[in-house]
Amino acid sequence: MKVVFVDMGDTLVKFVPRMHESIAVAIRDQGMEVSEMEVFRALVRHMGKVNFPHPEHDGLSQLDFADILYEMGKPADPELVKKLSSRNYLSDHFELYEDAIPFLKELKSLNVKIVLVTNTTKKVHTILKTLNLYPYLDGVIASCDVGLMKPNPKIFYHAIKEAGGEGIHIGDVYEIDYVGAKRAYLDAILLDRFGFYPEIKENKVSSLYQALDLIKEKLKY
Repeated sequence: MKVVFVDMGDTLVKFVPRMHESIAVAIRDQGMEVSEMEVFRALVRHMGKVNFPHPEHDGLSQLDFADILYEMGKPADPELVKKLSSRNYLSDHFELYEDAIPFLKELKSLNVKIVLVTNTTKKVHTILKTLNLYPYLDGVIASCDVGLMKPNPKIFYHAIKEAGGEGIHIGDVYEIDYVGAKRAYLDAILLDRFGFYPEIKENKVSSLYQALDLIKEKLKY
């Protein structure tokens, strides 16, 4: 069985601005200097601790800014936490990365099953329809539909059942995509588009074009 499980956000689909970019702006607005990479790494470490979507957040967890600030080594002033928590950081603008369709087309030409595994809100179905991604997908496993979030391995069990077999998962967040897949005993590839994981040396690519070569090697094409 040749199956690729693929993440959506910052793997196939770009959100503008990205969540960590919006959070970085909000923190700077409160007079604290932070870099985008610093915020990203703190945010994903925080999100990697969450396995279950918040019932009021449509398939996603509630951000705990006290923990995010702690992960950055910054003081979690209660008023700052309150202000940061009051804002919405999800973008309504989305578009495809330029390598997304070539990647999916090549996998389909190799007769590979493709199953989306994503932490997302119900908006996922609008996004997939708008960007015409459904024709490339053999299944969609979304946190908003199954009530589970990566890195919980159980969400991958849903994906394996949907695909009818095991395979490789590719996504952009080590703490969520890579670790989650490994917890489910799946092979994994980290897509590090922006060089935010310099310490990761193996099974890492910077584009979906590079990922194709690695996937072909792993699937022994």
